[in-house]
Amino acid sequence: MRLIELLRLVKNNLLRMKFRVMMTSAGVFIGTAAVILLMSLGAGLQRSVLSGFNDIGDLTEMTVNSPGDIFFGGGAAVQSDVVLNDQAIDSFKEIPGVVAATPLLRLQANAELRLNRLTGFTSIQGIDTAEYRQFGVEMASGTDSPGQWQALVGARVADNFFNATTGEQGDEELNLQGQTLQLVLTRFSSETGETIERTVRLRVIGVMAESGGDRDFSIYMPIRNVQELNTWATGQRPNVARDGYSQALVKVETADAATAVEQAITRQGFFVFSFQSVLSSINIIFLIIQAVVGGIGGLALVVAAFGIANTMIMSIYERTREIGLMKAVGATNRDVMLIFLAEAGAIGLIGGIGGVIFGIILGQIGGFIGQQYLLAQIAQSGGSGDVQSLVYTPIWLPLFALVFAALVGVLSGIYPALRAIRLDPIAALRYE
Repeated sequence: MRLIELLRLVKNNLLRMKFRVMMTSAGVFIGTAAVILLMSLGAGLQRSVLSGFNDIGDLTEMTVNSPGDIFFGGGAAVQSDVVLNDQAIDSFKEIPGVVAATPLLRLQANAELRLNRLTGFTSIQGIDTAEYRQFGVEMASGTDSPGQWQALVGARVADNFFNATTGEQGDEELNLQGQTLQLVLTRFSSETGETIERTVRLRVIGVMAESGGDRDFSIYMPIRNVQELNTWATGQRPNVARDGYSQALVKVETADAATAVEQAITRQGFFVFSFQSVLSSINIIFLIIQAVVGGIGGLALVVAAFGIANTMIMSIYERTREIGLMKAVGATNRDVMLIFLAEAGAIGLIGGIGGVIFGIILGQIGGFIGQQYLLAQIAQSGGSGDVQSLVYTPIWLPLFALVFAALVGVLSGIYPALRAIRLDPIAALRYE
């Protein structure tokens, strides 16, 4: 049987039982609409969460933490001989996908920044400036190559300055680019019982663009300068080869390579934090959520499958003589089976098309209402900003829903089709 003939025959058969087809496809309609609506809601929530998450930090950077002398594993204290020293950091650079790696040395002294009448406090860290240039940090102004007693400042560091006399916040338009900051350190002398103060002049040679992470509130200096200040503050010169650094920064080529690099560093015994790993965990959670809500909608399609099977079985009783006549004039069992399977699939597809259209429309209406409600709540609290719709329908979802609805119909028609081909032609022609 040719395809054109099959389609024409299926169309005529379905038109003869329009009301029954409409009632049967209603179950598929409801199930498909539920799948579209629920999975679109899950995809919309995922998109909203991830859109805000991407502004928090760079997905191609990760922080490596030293496990320290003792860490707890399995409830027991275990000695660790893993040291985050220069040799370890060099080994990170040899991992495929790693662009650069630099130790991160935090200033351990009590320190404040002064600029004219303004005072500020922020995190000051030492880096390998040659390696950090390869991180490709976007600059708002200046250069990313600090020299001796020069500094890179984060985009929000200026917000931490205030007038110590009046307590008023500094000028909102304060620009630190090109400024010379006074870094005032203090330490307590146990010998004299006095507080000793040291002032260092820092030249700001670059202001980094806002990233949404800790970098915005940090100042970066050459690591040798921070080591010198820590030695002055503690009175001891640290042995980096033996004690190592507390942290290191690693830059990878792409966000996709971050997971493999993180696993490689973790196998060396270090603790790694990256926004990419957090993002992967969030994606897994939303994948589970979508599977659950999709399964809820899929249950309605399973129920609809029984309705399609029942309709096709009833059709066999009503068309028994017709089936016998078809076999008598030369129709094969394959032709009969194709007709029933095509009819069942068409019923599923009809319900699927209606369900997809209704689910998308209902999702858009619900998403618009939810978006307007959130905007009203933000405005009421004095905030501002744009809010994405909480319902998002990926392109693949309607296509998947249509294919699945048609497949449910075809599977539902297998048993009725098998019953139809088992009919004896002579007995079927005599059937009243």
